[in-house]
Amino acid sequence: MMIVLHLAGHCIETAAKRRYEELVSYLLRHEDEEKERELEFLVEFLDKADFSELRRRGFDGREEMLVGIKKEGEKFVVEKLG
Repeated sequence: MMIVLHLAGHCIETAAKRRYEELVSYLLRHEDEEKERELEFLVEFLDKADFSELRRRGFDGREEMLVGIKKEGEKFVVEKLG
């Protein structure tokens, strides 16, 4: 699974939290197994990611970009897309 976040004027942590809020709001009104899996993935990412390190690596929102987040084994991999 890969989650794509849009960073523009806010860091990766804020983008992940906003996506989390969107998913929770959606799932309160709809049943959607795929979005439930995305939410579980995102909760784990929010819990385990080193956001200070990710901001230091350029995912701080100063540059607008799309980022992909995926998991390889127990490790999350974050990369700039495009």
